[in-house]
Amino acid sequence: MFVRSRALPAVLALAVMVSACGADSSTGPDANQSATLDQALSAFSNPAVAAAGTVFFDAGAATPALGLNRCPYAAASQSFVCTAFSSKGVSINQTFTLLTASGAPQAAFDAATTNAINAKTTVVGTLNENGTTVDIDGQQNMTLSGLIAGPRTLNGTSSTKVKGVIADIFGSSALDATLTTTITNLVIPNKTAAGAKPWPSSGTIVVESTGSVGGAAIATIRIAMDFSGTSTVNVSRTGPGGTQTCKMDLAKPELGCQ
Repeated sequence: MFVRSRALPAVLALAVMVSACGADSSTGPDANQSATLDQALSAFSNPAVAAAGTVFFDAGAATPALGLNRCPYAAASQSFVCTAFSSKGVSINQTFTLLTASGAPQAAFDAATTNAINAKTTVVGTLNENGTTVDIDGQQNMTLSGLIAGPRTLNGTSSTKVKGVIADIFGSSALDATLTTTITNLVIPNKTAAGAKPWPSSGTIVVESTGSVGGAAIATIRIAMDFSGTSTVNVSRTGPGGTQTCKMDLAKPELGCQ
């Protein structure tokens, strides 16, 4: 079983908060189009993506779910700009762009011509809680493609820098760390049985951390998850001591990695 360490403090979870955005304006989709767009946007909140950010790090905040009422279309940027969201001193800004197969931006969703959605998120601010004060600066860029002919495939990256002072049961220490997440060819099912979660049928999510705590360098730790259609994923952890492998049920994260 993998064990959490002080070198990976809970505050790093803010780096992998899942982007969530939608659209609702007079220039946006009609009711029927909205339903289809909602289904597509839900891929950015896929439980596998959320789990990758919280299984190994205790998240203190999460972005709101994608919703059409939050993100009116902005002609100047040719994208949908979501209402800003704040939590614990951290501001989260989100946008998304509808794209044709050739990559041209669209002002409204069209099931026949909208082939991809590019969603961007920035996370900036100062988290000040229980003796922990850290500055956070992160960006995420994800693209869902294959909306017309399938398969719906999610790719993207995020990088977040966290710097300040953290407090835990061991005391207070200076923190300067970077957490990166890479999502590669995560194939998300179009439909699932009622109440079932759409676990990716294939693809990987890799989370990597590096930096220093208390002035001492943190050994780079790389955690990779391989998906195969169920909540149980193959996990590998590479860091001090070499590489370890195990299986984890993301539907039951409390059981850990075994």
